[in-house]
Amino acid sequence: MGSEKFNCWEYMRCGREPGGPNVDEKGVCPAATGETFSGINKGEKGGRICWLVAGTFCGGVTQGSFAEKKDSCRECAFYRQVQAEEAETKLSFDSIDIVATSHIGLVRIANEDRYLIRQLDNGTLLLAVADGLGGHEAGDYAAEILRGRLAAMPPVPVGREQELLARLAVETDRIILQLAADKPELEGMGTTLLCVLLRDGTAHWVHVGDSRFSIVRDRKLLQITRDQNLARFLVEEGEITREEVPDHYSRHVLDQALGSALEEPETGKVTVQAHDLLLLSTDGLHNQVAEETIASVLSTEAGLAAKVDLLVRSALDVGGKDNITIVAVQLRDLH
Repeated sequence: MGSEKFNCWEYMRCGREPGGPNVDEKGVCPAATGETFSGINKGEKGGRICWLVAGTFCGGVTQGSFAEKKDSCRECAFYRQVQAEEAETKLSFDSIDIVATSHIGLVRIANEDRYLIRQLDNGTLLLAVADGLGGHEAGDYAAEILRGRLAAMPPVPVGREQELLARLAVETDRIILQLAADKPELEGMGTTLLCVLLRDGTAHWVHVGDSRFSIVRDRKLLQITRDQNLARFLVEEGEITREEVPDHYSRHVLDQALGSALEEPETGKVTVQAHDLLLLSTDGLHNQVAEETIASVLSTEAGLAAKVDLLVRSALDVGGKDNITIVAVQLRDLH
């Protein structure tokens, strides 16, 4: 892994990895086997996302599912370290640059946002952001469950992208509802979902809530998804202006979220072009920073990382009232 990117068994020194000194006595830890989460958070097997692996052995006790061990995971120094280390990701492929970041902001006591970047079969890219709802006791939990399901998503056949994205949204909604029903402290938890599958020049997406998918093209910001909240309705009806949205209560009133008995998530697709910049963001960015400012920043000649950093600083400069999560994808050429 390298000295700065430990797997959980290296950090904890539990000796339960294959060939480890404690395997005969305690067995191999499930986090050190299987390929489902391999590569997530730059880890081997489930080594850097062990909190989503049932049956891990922490603190001398075999742990259950994430639902059963969420409190102990939140207190785990390794969990906190990985969340801090993976707050920013920079990747480059043959014709694509990706920068993602998540910032707690200046007001919230916890970061309930999550993002995920995965390369699937045949060069397909899966990009996602989620904004947890229901307070930090439950919001980050719902967003983490969603991220885990996206991380374990199997290959998506050509032609079934929107169907399978919608199915994942509905199934995750049911899981979150059931967990909230089983545990009173999780009542009301939920999360937004914005997931984009980029394949063969087309971006297929599923959208629930008010996280947003946009494209910067020819220096213009093209909003692809529509915010599913009361604020959008009031703006469309002329009851409030776009400038009033950042301070208006209606921006927090969602029409849909995972965990709210979702029936039919919104899906779609858009053809992308060479030199497009794809932007996925939670509302801590686009509800605080004007669209004109976002477009101007992303249209500069600065590097992608510098652009993303400037967007975060722009949100912080106006108060940083919410968590801020951004996934930016610069397309250089299309093959």
